[in-house]
Amino acid sequence: MLSSFSRLILFIFLSKSNLYAQTLSIVTEEDHEHKGCVQLENLPTDSFQKEGLQVFLFPQNPDNPVPPIVGKSTIENNSLYFCPLIPFSKNLTYQARFPNVPYFTFKPVPKKDYTLTTLRELYPTIEELPENLLKMYLHFSAPMSDGNGYQYLHLENEKGEKITAPFLELTPLLWNEDRTRLTLWFDPGRVKRELLRNQKLGAPLEEGKSYTLHISKNWKDANGYSLANDFTKKISVVKADRIAPNPNNWQVEPPKANTKDAVIIHFGESLDHALAANSLVLYNKKGKKVAGNSQLQNDDKTWIFTPLNNWQSKPYRIQIDSKLEDLAGNNLNRLFDTNLEKQTTPKRDLPYYYLDFRVE
Repeated sequence: MLSSFSRLILFIFLSKSNLYAQTLSIVTEEDHEHKGCVQLENLPTDSFQKEGLQVFLFPQNPDNPVPPIVGKSTIENNSLYFCPLIPFSKNLTYQARFPNVPYFTFKPVPKKDYTLTTLRELYPTIEELPENLLKMYLHFSAPMSDGNGYQYLHLENEKGEKITAPFLELTPLLWNEDRTRLTLWFDPGRVKRELLRNQKLGAPLEEGKSYTLHISKNWKDANGYSLANDFTKKISVVKADRIAPNPNNWQVEPPKANTKDAVIIHFGESLDHALAANSLVLYNKKGKKVAGNSQLQNDDKTWIFTPLNNWQSKPYRIQIDSKLEDLAGNNLNRLFDTNLEKQTTPKRDLPYYYLDFRVE
């Protein structure tokens, strides 16, 4: 039978063994479900709260302590994981804490061969934009983090003054499925006339003025690393666009029969990039979809379709989704800034419009 002293020594030994077995680390395995999260291995067998694992910015100012990083804790296979809402930044230092476990101080560092994410393209690509511009599309080279991206965007006038609340701040952000494209809306309540926000704050953009959109490189990608560089876009504002797109005004360049030359459509203006890329479908005389590839060119003013097979000497039809918009949000059925209550004769909305041409 163990003496009291022996039991004490055994307790201390077991306690220390348990202490050193519990380690905090960052999950770095590429195929791990919790890659980039903090991991506490070998959870203690006594009662505990998973919320006990907290991560703070480091170092802390004792006179002005910062609350812990917001995130989610998960228990799996005798390990506790803390995943931040916004991935850890490689430019900051953090400290993970759990009761009776040594603090873990870390600074995420990208691999040597890691390619930093860039803002690849911003649509519309043209510099002269209408006063009632409704949307922009930000295309990134890799998936981005979720969270509040608006803090990394700000719009300045030609005097360098920041424009207050120009964008519609949505939660969550309007990402595509893999978070490489963000749809950025100018506040519709300010773009539309006669609405309270427009009358109180005015339109975000004003005709005759110039602006600069700044996008900070501090925006984090899905792995928690900052963008490769800052991004700016110059904007010169022209008069508002209050004319709906009309396919009857488009110019068609038909191809030659027995060739795989492209059919080209000139819109006469820049259209909404995302919608224009998916709103036109080409059919033959029998109503069968023509196989091929389409692309937008000339600042989204031109649609080009190249078939997989030779054209036949026959008529063809392009079906156009009526939801197709110009840069001001005017679609084929109606203007974006329209007071429907004041319309004397309501217009009948059509699901599609058609543009016919013949190949000779």
